[in-house]
Amino acid sequence: MKIENGMKYIFNTTDSDFSMYNGTKVEIIRLLTNTEADISDVGNMYKARFNDGTERDVFEDELSQ
Repeated sequence: MKIENGMKYIFNTTDSDFSMYNGTKVEIIRLLTNTEADISDVGNMYKARFNDGTERDVFEDELSQ
């Protein structure tokens, strides 16, 4: 799946601090850079905005269509 800036994706996580957002749509702001995330270790990560305005870095595998 190709993740695109400005598009919305369904969020699901095992992180208990953010599990209340499971099943909701998040808007992708942008791809994180190598200096912001260890992409070679964890894969692509994105800055995302939730419906309530909260912004968080999310893993690619937390996103689906």
